[in-house]
Amino acid sequence: MSINKPVALLQIPSRALGFVRQCGVSRASLASMLLLLLGKASIDALSALLLAGVLALMLPVGRPMGGWYAQVEAFSYGPLHGVLSPMLLLVAILVLCKGILTPLLLWLRGWLIDQWTLLVSMSVLERELAPGVRQRQETHVQSSNVAVNFVVPRIVMGAILPSLDLLTEALLIGVLLSVLVALEPVATSMMVVALLVALCIGNVVSRLLMGARGDLKFRHQTLMQRWVTDSVACLREIRLYQRVPAVLARYRPVARHFSRESARERTFMDIQSPVMELFFLLVLGSAVLVASEGSGQADFHLLALFSAVGLRLILGFRRITSILQTLRFVRPALAQLTAVAPRAANEALIAPCEDESEKQLLLCESLRYRYPGAGQDVICGLNLCLRKGEWTGLVGESGVGKSTLVDLLIGALQPLQGRIQWFSAGRAHAGIGYAGASTTLIPGTLRDNVSFLGEYCTDQQLVEALHIADIGSLLERLPEGLDTPVEVFEQRISSGERQRIGLARALLHAHSLLILDEATASLDQSTESRFLEGLRTARPGLAVLLITHRLTVLRYTDRSLLMVNGALDEFIPDPHMIQATGQLGHKDKCI
Repeated sequence: MSINKPVALLQIPSRALGFVRQCGVSRASLASMLLLLLGKASIDALSALLLAGVLALMLPVGRPMGGWYAQVEAFSYGPLHGVLSPMLLLVAILVLCKGILTPLLLWLRGWLIDQWTLLVSMSVLERELAPGVRQRQETHVQSSNVAVNFVVPRIVMGAILPSLDLLTEALLIGVLLSVLVALEPVATSMMVVALLVALCIGNVVSRLLMGARGDLKFRHQTLMQRWVTDSVACLREIRLYQRVPAVLARYRPVARHFSRESARERTFMDIQSPVMELFFLLVLGSAVLVASEGSGQADFHLLALFSAVGLRLILGFRRITSILQTLRFVRPALAQLTAVAPRAANEALIAPCEDESEKQLLLCESLRYRYPGAGQDVICGLNLCLRKGEWTGLVGESGVGKSTLVDLLIGALQPLQGRIQWFSAGRAHAGIGYAGASTTLIPGTLRDNVSFLGEYCTDQQLVEALHIADIGSLLERLPEGLDTPVEVFEQRISSGERQRIGLARALLHAHSLLILDEATASLDQSTESRFLEGLRTARPGLAVLLITHRLTVLRYTDRSLLMVNGALDEFIPDPHMIQATGQLGHKDKCI
């Protein structure tokens, strides 16, 4: 998984909110969230001031001074004096704020977060499934799994929620400091300056001690995830070759680096918090002395004000420090997800033609393609003509570009040069069926897997495709036929039967062209022959591109092509070589 250049730490909140906006979150939802944050910050600030008022009411009042004293006296001898106890009123308001209003706002925020999380997850999965993603140099299946199931929760819990909490705490601190400035301007101004200096020093120390360790921790954790998922996927080989110790040996240094970086981060936070608290308490004490006009004796009313507000400020600064550490760790993942999306496919390279009178189905002229970051072209000057109803065989050594050519034909990749022209009515690629060397069964029923979640396939079409793929007998063994859930039969069918379900899926979608990319390699020769002969009989007008390493299959094709150095040449297989090996080869080399 590539790591992009991290964004600036303080830009993460705006970047995170911009990202959720790109994922489909409405402006109204964003505005509602910001109003909720402002409301929570205001309630928390009011609660701190109410606590200060309760503490002040416990002390003697009546001193002829302005500022905080005047506010306490005005409230004590206000309109409700003698009717309702001021302290009980303050306590009642405090309970209302912290016991009712705050939980209500948090519930509303949680409801919005649920909506945002759904939109983010759907948006990231949609991006992983988009054609442009295949143009990345790395297209490992576990990369998408990590992005959707691992990075998305981290973005939500490690960037979006902390960003919202950061905005809340910043608003809260701003409100409290504004109130303190209005009540005790000189002392509060000195305290603000001291706190700003402390924050700057703390940021410099954090950069010096931590540096880019958050990026390293992200890399190590992502690599740990890859090791776990890939090891489980290769469990059969790991046990067969007795590679458990080797896998653990490779995994151990990655896990050790991650635990070391995590411990370093926790230690830094544990050391930073008490130091910041001590400094803040000293600043508060100095502010109280300044507000007491330098008498050397603390005024208890000011002490009550600065203590109640200061405790909430300390909590706010601690939360901000912790949030910044969290954002520093998640910054690489956010930079990756919010990177500029790949350019849309150049549809000008695909020119559908409405002329059905010609026998041509597809024409490729001078195609060239090179993967991003690669040193040479994988497709170079390739020309190809496919005709309606014609069976074309394609052979070539591994790595010469056969799968890349398939991706170009189905539109997953776009050529850097040349053009692909379709001589068929309707949308390009709409009539292509594709089956690869292995078949993945998706959650759902047999119907869902053959139709591949298509909504307009009839039972007759599904059954016909299954019979052509020589898997129709499976229906007789399933209790609910096409509507049998996958989990009922997936453990009871062979790999060949699974593959034939994939062939039926491809047949159902193949209206003009069927691409078989080693799709019959896992079938025995008898089953393979029955399938290919039945396919030609049942679908005589269907064009077939048969990619294979077994030359015996080429006897079913009308012509054969050999891919060498990214281009295609006509190929006439040697009958003696076919009889000897059944594979395309050069001397002792089989491909």
